[in-house]
Parts: sequence; structure tokens; C-alpha cells
Amino acid sequence: MELRHLKYFVAVAEELHFGRAAARLNISAPTLSHQIAALETMLGAKLLTRKTKSAVALTQPGKRFLVEAHATLKQASQAELIGRRAARGAVGSIAVGYIFSAGCSGLVSSALFDFRKTHPDVSIQLRWMLTFAQFRALLDDSLDVGFTQALLRYPSGLSAFIVDRQTFWLAIPKGHYLAARKHITPAMLAEETFIAVSLEMEVGFDGYIKAVSSPGISPRIVERVPDVFTVLTLVAAGAGIGVVSEPLSRLAMPGIVFRKIADLTRTSDLAVVFRKNESSPAVKAFVDFLRARARVR
Repeated sequence: MELRHLKYFVAVAEELHFGRAAARLNISAPTLSHQIAALETMLGAKLLTRKTKSAVALTQPGKRFLVEAHATLKQASQAELIGRRAARGAVGSIAVGYIFSAGCSGLVSSALFDFRKTHPDVSIQLRWMLTFAQFRALLDDSLDVGFTQALLRYPSGLSAFIVDRQTFWLAIPKGHYLAARKHITPAMLAEETFIAVSLEMEVGFDGYIKAVSSPGISPRIVERVPDVFTVLTLVAAGAGIGVVSEPLSRLAMPGIVFRKIADLTRTSDLAVVFRKNESSPAVKAFVDFLRARARVR
């Protein structure tokens, strides 16, 4: 049995006349009569009784079958609609990863908010993940799009584009003499001690300290910790200075003064990373959306 058999039967059941139903379906009355007979044979049930040559009435099995035929055709129509919308990326599911600075910048939240305006039926699962962890998840298909630290090269199979450039800021203990200064240059940091994250924790954070150091000067790192919030906690305790990207300077941390570093051309860049061979229309629609609103051209 095919959907056309249901459509033919519904037309006859609603018109109760083969001629009118055939005209509605734009087929001949004999063809329609033959299709209904074939349907009754497939079901092993008499659905219609003839009152005249063309006029018919529904049998009890026919009345019951009409209810199910209506429901099946409605479900098929809905499935077709969803299929077409899915092909356009209007429905689906997207798993999105992000790093701290992307979350604190408002970039992720504003992107999701605006994307949902035009794609309300696309569900999004948000996960905080380190950059390398996002790469692994993208390659094993457990993540669809990642907001990561920008790199010069990405793992094979992945593609990326920069969506934002962020300046470097110092996190300084409140009682430190640099906290009273408004203008701080890399040369002024030559004798300072720094708190840094572990090398394996996050791509980029270790490079932050090197990025703000004068050429030829090796920064003095007195302690490495698991995450940037521990860095800030130790800075507030007076253990050293931290270097963060601008979004993290918006955090209200007692005991810390944030200062932008002057005369510095290097930036901390955020990238959107995704699979090169992505097949999901919803994911491709999201990536195109992010590319269109990227702050970096």
C-alpha cells in the first residue's frame, strides 16, 4: 500500500462519488475505481458500497479506515515539511563548545540568541571545553562547532576562521605598585613574577605571558595552576601577576585590578572551528551565520 492509495480513498470517502473524486484528483474515474479496488484487495476488506454507478457509501471498516488514513496522510505531510526544513537547516541539533574567553566576551551568548530568532526549531547543546578537547570532539563527531583559541594550523579534517580579536590585560594584586598606574608597557613588566596555567591546560594562555614580555626577556613564572580562575585567585592573594584576554577583565574579583597593556600589537584571537566535510544543514547554517557576523574580516 502506498500513500497514493490513501489519498485516492480519502477523496472518494469525502466526495462519496467517484466522478467528483476523480476530477479532484485529476485522474480518470475508471483509474480511480481500479485503485480503490486494489486497495480493498490489499486490505481484505470492503471499504465502500455503491449506491449508484458513481455514488458510494462508506462501510463500517471504511469509516474506521478513513480515520487512520487521515492521520497517516497528516503525519506524512508533517514528515515531508520537517524533511524540507531540515534540508534548509531550519531544524536539527547542534553541539557547541566554547572556551572561557569566548563565553565571557558575550560572543557565544549573543550568537546563540540571534541564531535562534531565525532558527527556533534548532536545538543547541552548549559545552565548556578546552581547545584541544574541542578538536578531538569535533573529529569524533561528538561536537559540531567550537569557539576556540585561534591557531596557525588545525588538525586535518578541521577548518576555522577568526571571529574576534581580543586585547591583553594584566590582572594585578590590588596592593601592587602597578595597580596605581593607568599606563603599563611591556618594558615595565621585565622584573615581575607571573602566575600561569599549566601547559597542557589550554592553548594560548602560556603564550599570553610571552606576548606581553619585551623581546629577549624570559618572563618569570612562579607557579602554574589548572585554570584561569585559579590564576586570578592567586593574583588576588598577591602571589604574582596574571595575563588575561580582555573579556576576563570584566570579571568582578575582589583584590584584583585589571589594566590594559599599552603599546602592544599582539592580540588573543578567537576562532570558530568545524569539520571540513560537514553534512548537517543545521550545522552549516550556523557556521555560515557565524561567518557573516564575524568581527574580523
